Amino acid sequence: TILDALLKLRQVCCDPRLVKLERAKKVKCSAKLEWLMEMLPKQLEEGRRILLFSQFTSMLSLIETELKQRGIDYSKLTGQTRKRDDAIQRFREGEVSVFLISLKAGGTGLNLVEADTVIIYDPWWNPAVEAL
Repeated sequence: TILDALLKLRQVCCDPRLVKLERAKKVKCSAKLEWLMEMLPKQLEEGRRILLFSQFTSMLSLIETELKQRGIDYSKLTGQTRKRDDAIQRFREGEVSVFLISLKAGGTGLNLVEADTVIIYDPWWNPAVEAL
C-alpha cells in the first residue's frame, strides 16, 4: 500500500494524467510538463542535443504528443521500440536533436556522446531497480 501510494505521488508530480484515478483524469495541465515545453525550444535554439529520460513510458508518450504539436522532431527508445539501432542512429547522425529514452531501455549500456544536455524527467527512486 505504501509503495503504491509513493508510485502515485511520483506519477502525479510528473503529470496527473499518469495516475489511473478518475479525479486525476480531470486535471488537464502539468506544471512540470509546461516548464519542459518552455525550456526545450530555447535549448534547441541554442543548438543543444538533448537526451530526455523518464522511467514512465506513458510520460514519454505525453512528451511526444507535445513535441509533435510544436513540430519538434525527435527519436524515441523504449522497450517497445522495434528498430532500436535506427532510433539511435537518427540521433547520432543529427537528424533529430531530441532523444526520448525510457530508463529501462536506455539507462545502461547506451553511449551517446553526441548529446550535450541530459534531462532526467523523473529519476529512479528505488535503488533495487537501479541495481538490476
